[in-house]
Order: sequence, then structure tokens, then C-alpha cells
Amino acid sequence: MMKFSHITALFFTVSLFLFSGCQSNQLDVDVSEVTVKVDILRFEVDLFENKLNTLEAFKAKYGAFVNDYTMGIMGFPGNENEAFAQLMLYKTDPNAKKLYQLVKEKYGDFSVYEKELTKAYQYFKYYYPKDSIPVVITYISNFSLYMNPIGEGYIGVSLDMHMGQDFPSYQYTNIENYWKKILIPQTISVHHIMAHANDKFIGYNRGKHFLDEIVYQGKLLYFLDATLRQVPDPIKIGLTQEEFDWCVKEQSNIWSFFVKEQILYETDSRKFERFIKEGPFTIASGVPEKSPPMLGRYIGWQLVKQYMSKNPEVTLPELMSTIKSEIILQKSRFKP
Repeated sequence: MMKFSHITALFFTVSLFLFSGCQSNQLDVDVSEVTVKVDILRFEVDLFENKLNTLEAFKAKYGAFVNDYTMGIMGFPGNENEAFAQLMLYKTDPNAKKLYQLVKEKYGDFSVYEKELTKAYQYFKYYYPKDSIPVVITYISNFSLYMNPIGEGYIGVSLDMHMGQDFPSYQYTNIENYWKKILIPQTISVHHIMAHANDKFIGYNRGKHFLDEIVYQGKLLYFLDATLRQVPDPIKIGLTQEEFDWCVKEQSNIWSFFVKEQILYETDSRKFERFIKEGPFTIASGVPEKSPPMLGRYIGWQLVKQYMSKNPEVTLPELMSTIKSEIILQKSRFKP
């Protein structure tokens, strides 16, 4: 069964100098001897270039993704044969063909992203040598916000959702303006690795209260630090540089606010989700007007980084499998 990773903004850090030295030493590992092969399948090319034309041919190459795509992502009705028939009609639609041509112009050569993903999976295999690497399947989603579906042995990449924030067609969709800043080529690898990480580690998120949630989000972002070594921090977390700089400057005040308002151990998600979810800004009593979104994720990230800095004997796999967020908070001695 396919699982959708609803891009949880994955965002960027111009790393705090307080922690960057130790973090760099911990995560600067030699992966030159780690050999990986990332298989990339171009579904949109096979579809619109008529390289495959039957359900049997598509299923032979793409397996479960075919039904996941037709009935799940595209929402075509009926059984698999009826949904596939709709797919054959869809590829003849003038608007769909135009969108494909625009995607082809931008991503006909996917080698840059193949190299990024290969390097990321070298780091991944360094830490998890026995784990398999999912097949990467690119496709066109008709602007679905579910950009990284995860299925049987694959993770999808919706290329039409990485066309750049000023892509003209976005203005004719229901995509919110605050989403557009992450609909860029630079987030292809970020969203992919985040989807993989969330799928792998979600079982280690106890999810009882706010602290659990921000520590889990912080661990995911730290996982990006470990595998996407060259990606700027703002790109990882999904903030603009200005928004990220604000978080860096106000880190102490944000943490003090969470402590003072006794939010850390709040179990009612309705009272703290505003500090985690994406949005144009954070709307909360006591928070400066138009503060950046995802303040909780940012703080969780810094907390986890300090925990790893203060406990250099802890490995990445040990961090990711730690369930008790209270232990991470205690041993981080986090007081920005």
C-alpha cells in the first residue's frame, strides 16, 4: 500500500556557530568506499513519449506504482483497468502534454539530482549498511501536494511540484503562496530523503506531547544534516533565508516562550500544532506578529544538534531509535 509523505517542510540552517564545529566533526565521515546505485525510473517519459502503452507493460516496469499513481495520486475512478484507460486519455490532454513539455525542458537531464541522491545514499548506507535503497520514480502529479508517495520499494518524485516558486502555472492552482518557496529544484533531494527518513523512523516517535513532536522533527532534520551535507539549512527546513535568520536571532526567546507557557508537555495537539505546521507565519498569543512558521521544528532541531554535540559517543542510528525525548532534552543541557 502506498503511503503519502505530505512534505513536512524540511528546512534550512545557517548552522549556529555554537554547534557547527562539533556537528561537522561528528558528521564528516568518509563515504568514499561506500558504493551505492540509485535506480531512477522516468514514469512521465514512458507515459508521454509513448514508450509504454499497455497496463501489462507499465506494471512489468513500475509494479505497484502504476495503480498507486492512477487510482491514488491522480484519483482516476474504477478498477485498475478503468483507471489505466483514464490514464491513456489523460496523456492526450493538451494541458497535460504542455505541462509535460515544460517539465521535460527543466528535468530532461536528471543527472544533477541523481548525483545528489547517490551521495545522500552513500551517507545513508554508511550508517545503515544493511538497508536497501528505494527506487526513485519521477512523474507528473497535476500539482498534487503529496509529492513523495512511498510504496512497495519506491519513493516518488513529483517533478511538476519542483518547477520554481515563480512557475506561472502555480497561480492557477490551489497551492498556497507560502508553499511556493519550497517548490524548487533544490528541494528534490531534501523531500525525498525526508520522506524516506520519516517512513523509516516514524515508529520511534512516541508522540505523547509537544516535546516528543519537536524532538522527532529535530531528529529528522538532523538526519538531513547527516545525509545531505552540502544543502543549506534553510532549504532543509523550508524557510526563507530571512525567516531562518529570524529564528537564529530569536532562538533564546522562542525557547523561553515554550518553557514559560508550559507548552513542552502539552498533550493537546490543537494547542501546539501552530508551532509545527507549515504556514505563512505563526499565529499565537505572545508571539511577535508575522513570526516565521514551524518554530517548534526549528527549536527541536537545535535541541537535537546540541544533544549530539554534548554526547559525541551517540551514533546517528542510536539517536534516531531513541524514543524518550526527555532523555534527549536532559542530556542536551539545552539552554539557548
